[in-house]
Amino acid sequence: MYRKIFLLFAAALFLCTASYSQTQYKNIPLPVTISGVGEEYSGMCTYAGRVYLLPQYGDHKTLIKKANLKGEFLIYSLLADSIGRVVDGKDTALSAYKSLKVVNLDKLPDNIGDEYEGFEAISIVNNTVFLSIETDDKTQNCYLLKAMLDLANNQVVVDPEHIISLKRPEPIYNAGFEAVTWLPKEKKLLAYYEYNGMPDGGQGYLIDTSFTKPAGVVKTPQLYFRITDVTATGADQLFGVNYFYNGDYKYYLDNDKLNHQESNIKKAIPSLKDSLDKDAAYLTRHTFARIVTLKSPQSTQWEEVATFDGYRNNWEGLTLYRKGALIVTDANNSKKQVAILAYLPFN
Repeated sequence: MYRKIFLLFAAALFLCTASYSQTQYKNIPLPVTISGVGEEYSGMCTYAGRVYLLPQYGDHKTLIKKANLKGEFLIYSLLADSIGRVVDGKDTALSAYKSLKVVNLDKLPDNIGDEYEGFEAISIVNNTVFLSIETDDKTQNCYLLKAMLDLANNQVVVDPEHIISLKRPEPIYNAGFEAVTWLPKEKKLLAYYEYNGMPDGGQGYLIDTSFTKPAGVVKTPQLYFRITDVTATGADQLFGVNYFYNGDYKYYLDNDKLNHQESNIKKAIPSLKDSLDKDAAYLTRHTFARIVTLKSPQSTQWEEVATFDGYRNNWEGLTLYRKGALIVTDANNSKKQVAILAYLPFN
């Protein structure tokens, strides 16, 4: 009797959630010591056969913003081949990783410390690490740092003298430049702002790695919901995480310039049409996660690659892997969420 009731409840719960097809991801259990919700993974990239994970606050967070830059800050790396063994079922979890200490954060200008809201993106090019800093959303600029990857000493040595300011194109709650990647053909870094929901799209920057030239402004095609990370192929095709948290509804879909965009969303994101047809308020109660792509940075229309489960998972990191991508969550130091590294195949 109880089993029957449970099965009926589970079936009802399934019908009340997503009515669109989702790609199933494979969980890649992280080593226990770096799997806690306090890590708040906010960025990820692949370099020289290793996958690098960027915690937002380096496994610690204080109420005094500037103090967050004075404690130990570690970035972790995993052997890509070890991840493959878990994907293939040869191992059940990851056990080994390397820690890299980020140094010189305490030498950053005082204004960055005063505005600091954590690191959000990582990209590595020619042994140079690029890290984006999100700031208090009441301030005008976010920042991009460069650092030397010193593998001999397991360090990431920040250059506190050369910093690129990234002006917010639109003031939106808790939005920064969460998506940064290297464009091999363009030979520049691309940084996308998290919010690009306006009808004419948003704004990003092309950045010379020397940091000796001003960042060049580029248009970002219109995209509902947040773009939380982006990565590029050797041909500069872009893939991004497009994530929606229903708690952000009033900031992203009901702000002073956009009002209840459901009718437009049904056209822009066909995978949500059935859910919104059945329940016009669907997005006020449900999360949504997908991978999107641009054929090139000059393309004007995002295309959907795959949708996947967003419930309790604040997906913020992405790197291409095999015939799909690795994705990672920022668990927001919350007991209601979990830290997950996963492999998502592109069907």
